[in-house]
Amino acid sequence: MYDYDRLSNGKARQLHITQSIDVITVPAKSAENSVVHTEKKDDAIQQLIHCPYYTVYRIDVEHRMETWQDKPFILMSVVEGEGTLNGTHLKKGDHLILPDGYGKVELQGRMQIIASTI
Repeated sequence: MYDYDRLSNGKARQLHITQSIDVITVPAKSAENSVVHTEKKDDAIQQLIHCPYYTVYRIDVEHRMETWQDKPFILMSVVEGEGTLNGTHLKKGDHLILPDGYGKVELQGRMQIIASTI
């Protein structure tokens, strides 16, 4: 384990070598044993992962869709394509936050979005 001599507040950072070794799997798991099976919420929104701390979704927009923002917040990243969210242009590489109480969300275009919430 090597930390590239990074500093924290001007001082050398403590390395946690034993703890690092404890969480490394060598050789890595096979791809078949690493795949997370996902669950579809509907045709366009697919839950990728869920745990007590967060949930991550993939949203595939193929023309127009409507949904409702009823979470404390939603972080969104456009990972493919382009389109609009309630009339605001979005393209690959854009990131945004939909705050609590945002309400109706209308997505149009052809894009893939990764969204996460608590």
